[in-house]
Amino acid sequence: MKIEDRNENNFVILSIDGNIILEDTSKLKETVGVIMNCEKVQFLDSSGLGLIVSIYKTLLKRGQKFALTNLNERTKEIFILTKLDKIMTITDSDSDAIKLLNA
Repeated sequence: MKIEDRNENNFVILSIDGNIILEDTSKLKETVGVIMNCEKVQFLDSSGLGLIVSIYKTLLKRGQKFALTNLNERTKEIFILTKLDKIMTITDSDSDAIKLLNA
């Protein structure tokens, strides 16, 4: 998994390239961001989902906002089935996430 980050409108946007699975979670734990762009994520296992929830909870405790963007249909379905789509901001683009988080 590769992680690239950039700043846009006072948000850190993490672009994830690869799978979010147990072997890769330690890399992502070191990088805490606000918007996670998952356009290139092809697979998400339970440990990856747990990591995303952990990041979300950490940011929430700090009073920061969190969003996921560009989820493929398979990954989006995981968030719907677990009902995490009800508590997390999920959008189709980084710019949509920025607009929602700034509202």
